[in-house]
Amino acid sequence: MKAIVATLNAKYIHTSLALRWLYVANKDRLDIRFREFTIKEETEKITDELLATGCDVICLSVYIWNVERTGEIIRWLKQCNPRLFIIIGGPEVTYEPAHFLQEWPVDYVISGEGEFVLGDLIEALAKGETTLPPGVSSRDHISQTVCQADITRLAQLPSPYQLEEDREELKNRLVYVETSRGCPYQCQYCLSSREKGVRYFPMDYVLDNLKYLIEAGARQIKFLDRTFNLNKEHTRAIFEFLIDHYREGLSCQFEVYADLLTDEMIDWLNERLPTGYFRFEIGIQSTYEPTNRAIKRQQDFPLLAHNIRRLMAGGKVVLHLDLIAGLPYETFDRFVQSFNEVFALEGEEVQLGFLKMLRGTNLRRDADRYGYQYAAHAPYEIVANDAISATELHRIHEAEHALEKYWNSGRFKATMRKLFSDYYPGRYFQLFDELGQYYEENHLPHRGYLLEDLFRHLHHFLLSKGIDLYDALRTDYYSNFTQRPRGYWMQTIDKKERKKLLYAIGQDKEFLLRHRLTRRIIEKQTAIDPLDQQRYLLTIFPAEGEKTARREVIYHRKSFAFSAFFTFADQE
Repeated sequence: MKAIVATLNAKYIHTSLALRWLYVANKDRLDIRFREFTIKEETEKITDELLATGCDVICLSVYIWNVERTGEIIRWLKQCNPRLFIIIGGPEVTYEPAHFLQEWPVDYVISGEGEFVLGDLIEALAKGETTLPPGVSSRDHISQTVCQADITRLAQLPSPYQLEEDREELKNRLVYVETSRGCPYQCQYCLSSREKGVRYFPMDYVLDNLKYLIEAGARQIKFLDRTFNLNKEHTRAIFEFLIDHYREGLSCQFEVYADLLTDEMIDWLNERLPTGYFRFEIGIQSTYEPTNRAIKRQQDFPLLAHNIRRLMAGGKVVLHLDLIAGLPYETFDRFVQSFNEVFALEGEEVQLGFLKMLRGTNLRRDADRYGYQYAAHAPYEIVANDAISATELHRIHEAEHALEKYWNSGRFKATMRKLFSDYYPGRYFQLFDELGQYYEENHLPHRGYLLEDLFRHLHHFLLSKGIDLYDALRTDYYSNFTQRPRGYWMQTIDKKERKKLLYAIGQDKEFLLRHRLTRRIIEKQTAIDPLDQQRYLLTIFPAEGEKTARREVIYHRKSFAFSAFFTFADQE
């Protein structure tokens, strides 16, 4: 039987490690291939490509981000070819196989890790056997088993990280790596809480694959381990290897439990780590202890905050701090306190997420206990609960849009520093909340905007509050470009006048000589902004291909007369 394993990734740059594991585990026993699509591709295009392979079995990996589209594809596939065997697996279907067998025209559901189970199932189908392998459900039989693959056996397979068909794309896509499976914690909103124990891949196997990926030119490696720093020796060995094999242009991302970091580890990272090489995602979720107890999340916030501050002081690790709105017992005001306490740690990014009631989680099972209302379809985001209303959650959503644009984007560093030091000290959420309400009241778009729009909207918002940060905004705007921008966020000088001014300044030989400039640099690489009626700020960008820094000089003119040949006096 000919089989295809496929999935829909959220973005093109993403890769599916699950498909590659299924492929390498079965390629020597089955006629099997793997295909990746994205959720933006048309259903008809995807189904046509799958059917064109002439396969007998299609296996689809289902996640929260692709479940709705996958259902559409399955219905279309079965309509076009009723004899096709369709098998599904993945986190979204693992704990509720009966639901998907009832709702979708699928033949089998594999619960858990299916690397070896898939091959057993397809071979059984080819032989016409009716007994299903453990962990496989059909309409006649719902399995209660959630499969776990033998890690030692997986490590003996051909590497899913070293496939020849992936080599050319390593530089353009995000590479996912797992060095362990499982999670020791019991966070009630997370599917990992259903797993028992943590299993580690052999260290020589992990390091061999990392060496290959680094030498092959991978640019982004994201480790899938639920708590990467759980085992100190395991963590230290991989960190040391990555540092010893550092390559410029490569970044590595880990999910870490900040409570588990030791002073020794932090000092070692701050001393040895190349700046920006590692990115830590730290899930804080809430600083409210009744909430943490309700979701069975173990957290020592004072210790966590201490460790994060020490990492920030070292300046080597990029920190991404996570919060979740809508957890049990956390009211709007208490959430604002959690946000401000986390934001004060000064992580480069603060990810504000909204609780999803995932299929199979204990929190979904206990939804009535907390008065949860949530969407019936993926991603099952909550609408309200006993502690927080739909109106309040909507308000947090609007603030989250502002947070993404104006903080997490990293485009407004000078402006944000000024705002939080002089106008909103300690009131971090208030700024994003007011910005979100400003966007909503003025019907400003959350998507499809230009960079100039973001700066202009923020400028007008601040002016409405009696705050003028024009200089900081100008600095931030130009910091987003390596060459002179074609557009400007504030049209203080029209295009024709700008051209005349730059031409005139380019004739001032004394000025050019003093600042090591040329007429071409002034006319082709320089942006001009008026400081007052007499002075102009010239921002000089590097030429294409140059790595010199952007610089600024002030030009002072006496005459306001326009002609083809101006005479300006430099009076800096």
